[in-house]
Amino acid sequence: MCQCATEAELGKPPPSYSLIPSNKTPSHCHSTNSIIIRLTVLLENVKMLGKAVKEMILGPSLGHLGSMIGSRPWLWIIVSFLVGLASISSIILNPPKLEMGFDSGYTTLDAPSIMEMRAQRDFFTDGREGNPWYSALFAEPRDKTKSMHAGKEYSEMKRFYRYIKNITIRHDEILDKNLSYYDLCGSTCDLNELLFTTESMSFFGMSYPVTSIFAYQSNIGKHFYEVKTKEDGDLLSAKKAMLVFMAFYQTKEVKSDLSLYEMRVQHIVDRHNANKNHSVIFTFHGERGMAGAVESGMKHAFKYLGAGVGLSIVVLFGILLFFSRLFSQFTFCRIVLLWITAILVPMLSLITAFAIYNFFGYAITPLTIFTPFLALIHGYYTVIMLTHTWLSDSELRRDSRDEHLLEVFATCMPSLIVTSSPALAFIICSVYSIAKYAAVSFLIGLIMAFTIVFSVFFFSPAILIICPAKDFSPLPTSEKKVIQPTLKRVESMRNCYCKHVDKTKWIKAVAVIVVLLLLIVPIYMGCTRVEGNLDYRQLLKPDSPRNYGVHMMSDIVWPTWFSIMVFVNKPPNFADPREYGRFKDMLAEIDAIENKLPNSTDMVWINDFCRHTHSKPTDDTLDMTKFKSFIEDAIYKSWRDGVKFRFINDTTPVITSMLHIVSFEGTKTLADKARLFEKCRAVTNKYPEFKTTPFDTEIGFADIILQVPLVVAVIPLVATTVMFIVSAIIIGNLSVALLNFIIVCILYSSSLGAVTLFGVTINPFNAAFFLIIAALSPSFTTHFCYYYQQAMRINSRAKRVERMNEMLRKCFFPCISSVLCSIAVFLPALFCSINIFETVAFTNIVFCCLGIILAFSVQVFLNMLPDMFTGTHWFCSPQS
Repeated sequence: MCQCATEAELGKPPPSYSLIPSNKTPSHCHSTNSIIIRLTVLLENVKMLGKAVKEMILGPSLGHLGSMIGSRPWLWIIVSFLVGLASISSIILNPPKLEMGFDSGYTTLDAPSIMEMRAQRDFFTDGREGNPWYSALFAEPRDKTKSMHAGKEYSEMKRFYRYIKNITIRHDEILDKNLSYYDLCGSTCDLNELLFTTESMSFFGMSYPVTSIFAYQSNIGKHFYEVKTKEDGDLLSAKKAMLVFMAFYQTKEVKSDLSLYEMRVQHIVDRHNANKNHSVIFTFHGERGMAGAVESGMKHAFKYLGAGVGLSIVVLFGILLFFSRLFSQFTFCRIVLLWITAILVPMLSLITAFAIYNFFGYAITPLTIFTPFLALIHGYYTVIMLTHTWLSDSELRRDSRDEHLLEVFATCMPSLIVTSSPALAFIICSVYSIAKYAAVSFLIGLIMAFTIVFSVFFFSPAILIICPAKDFSPLPTSEKKVIQPTLKRVESMRNCYCKHVDKTKWIKAVAVIVVLLLLIVPIYMGCTRVEGNLDYRQLLKPDSPRNYGVHMMSDIVWPTWFSIMVFVNKPPNFADPREYGRFKDMLAEIDAIENKLPNSTDMVWINDFCRHTHSKPTDDTLDMTKFKSFIEDAIYKSWRDGVKFRFINDTTPVITSMLHIVSFEGTKTLADKARLFEKCRAVTNKYPEFKTTPFDTEIGFADIILQVPLVVAVIPLVATTVMFIVSAIIIGNLSVALLNFIIVCILYSSSLGAVTLFGVTINPFNAAFFLIIAALSPSFTTHFCYYYQQAMRINSRAKRVERMNEMLRKCFFPCISSVLCSIAVFLPALFCSINIFETVAFTNIVFCCLGIILAFSVQVFLNMLPDMFTGTHWFCSPQS
């Protein structure tokens, strides 16, 4: 191999394009002052430093690294195994933590839901620490013509509810008593008693949604659904009823008891429903049951994901088999050995990265589910490129095997470094404001970094041993170079393709139209519709019995009657017209929110207090001297759970905090909830003097949904920006690096926008996968850009067709092979029936297809750029 070509592969430009700084000072500089002279010297030094840095990255450092590894291959293989063994030992000695819930870490520390959940806890626990627990019991008549609001169906529901509240959970040895729900629920034990009291006192039937009992009004709307009423509002029938359970636990023991209670209730429900003599069918919807159903769905999906891993490994073997035929290099035994070695690369990178991740105290979360597949796919991209580069020039004779590895590293390692450069960005994003996404970002960065490390120090010396290159022979030979038939056909097709791209205008027009369509349709139309949302049924198998409970909540309860608890932590002085006026203004703005049910359906002590005092809520003030008689009244004393107060001199009340429940209709999804919470917050934030916080059991997840779209925008933006900086340095040409950056951004954005057009929404699970897509995006186009520009360094007079030919010779097969492996990884998951994983598999296929299209487009755009902008200079190369 000629010296000029070798230097070009190492990144040194040919002599005619060298940036040689002049040591001569222009004659007119003697007439300038010392400041200008110093600036001139500084600029020259900067130029020389830039050239030195570029040559260091492109040339000797990578080439010499290959030579060093090639001279002692077994040493580096053993070191790699020792690192992997140490990582496994570290994980065994320090087992990772599991945090599969979404309780904390999925929003910023200043997310409104954190304060709102604390307000709810403080209100019901009087300021003590505690975590909420919720369950719901749905009831519907076995005979569909009957109603749940009266008759034997209602009586059976009432008896069943009383029974399950009193069942024995377990016998406590310390207290020497049987524990029941009443020992766990605290101040929330009687949440449903209002319904039963109302029914027992409604001698002439109940109205819907508010029933009047003497001077008292009871809201029963939250308990009955699919109702029919008379014109005057009297309730005729209700096909479904709901009773709620709530408690707060401070210890793991209480949480365990609540979980055991759920299990006991579910067993009783199943036994009750199996008896056809009962007139009511119950559905119990609780945390424990949902957690078990989600776990079952995950296990089911993992079978398909495992099948995808197996399929991708088979595809990898087929690719190596194809390479062996293409270059006539491998025996079957060598293929198998190289195949096993290639599989070990992602395994070692994942284990080592996770060991470091675990060492820093990070836990396994739902976001880390897809990171092993990143290791697998990125490992495929790297080892396939190294293998192809090793084989494509293996017929050339070298002085030694380490010289071959030197040239392999000099040829393909720069572009591999660019494709792995997002690793740096992901590691930097470990300081992102949302803790769990910062953690998974850190893990993604580690996996990408160690994939390169083990590809260099494990796979490269292994391929050198398994497939040694031919040594140099000093004896001349007159034999002509023999080209294998398969390779000859490939070269013929490649030549034809390059000529058509170079000469045919319609191909260029197609590339431009494709990019414009990707900009307009998926990005403009799709990305503008991106929203966060999650339906819990997306995590369950279609035949899971828990689907019905989710259906009841999402499709029946929320759209009909969705209540938001508004905690007023600093109520106004109701006897002060100004303060009470401001408070009424806030309530009026809440009433004006879209889909708000009439304020007569609100649950607040003020309404009943006004009935008790024969006044109106719209009055300028409230006569608080009558509050004591109100709160001690037999009918209204239940408001002690909804308003906190104290008395001065046993007569003058001071309301310290209060609960106001407002209701909405038309809320169908978590995204709807999130938007509704934002509107409520916008109102309450206008009245900070009352320290008002809206709350719902899903408010934490709603904030996650609101913030997750920002995650899939900010972290990928940082990743592509870092990739652009690294590619600009390594490629050494601003125009080519900028083109690559633009196409990579289009690929990620269009993938996100395209799946949005098909109804895919962002949730915490696929958000982590979108980060992986951002990490893999540079792999589709970077190699084409780098090799096209590098061809000019090898031959400064190369024409565009020749440059394209050289580019495709070096990276077409490895790129398309890597995409096939990537598709194979998630292909079986398309049929797993778990919606979350189906959408991830669909997203992966869309991403790969768009990647192939944009890889073709970038080839055409490189051909369209003038040679002066794709030469060996940073911006514009002189024309010969």
